[in-house]
Amino acid sequence: MSEAFDKLNLKQQQFVLEYTKDFNGAQAAIRAGYSAKTARTKAAQLLAIVSVQSALQEEVAKIQEDTRDDAKMLREQLREEVTADYADLYNDDGSLKKPSEWPMAFRRGLVSGMKIEAVSQRGDDSNDIEIVTVKEVKLADRTKIKELFGKHKAVQAFDKEQGTGEIHIHIEGKDSQL
Repeated sequence: MSEAFDKLNLKQQQFVLEYTKDFNGAQAAIRAGYSAKTARTKAAQLLAIVSVQSALQEEVAKIQEDTRDDAKMLREQLREEVTADYADLYNDDGSLKKPSEWPMAFRRGLVSGMKIEAVSQRGDDSNDIEIVTVKEVKLADRTKIKELFGKHKAVQAFDKEQGTGEIHIHIEGKDSQL
């Protein structure tokens, strides 16, 4: 974990881990093994300890960094899926390539289904050999992928600018004056 976290006793460490789940001190204290009757008081006492505060700050910073990393990875994956070229699935003669030869974007999710043909043949020493060929692929909905990419917090392609799209009407006076 972290230097500050390592200095805490086991129950304090558990409290820190539980607290970062929902930032509810009383519930974190209960989940960490403290009495439900004294959980609120114990949480307040724990949160007043400088070493617990330091460990919490480090854990929250780690969570935030992980969240940024996850968002970056998602954004990169969506970008890759949006720009993937279907032609990369086919050989020069128009036949489908083996799935192991497909670009990663297709193997990871752009192909949502396959129609395969399996042919059994008798091999050497009476061993049966099964040859599997992909005959057709069902592709994911690229429009939906583009929509997800556009809605990503870091992209925000569909967010309206502040103050646009709203109509404000201000009426002063009494109805009889209209």
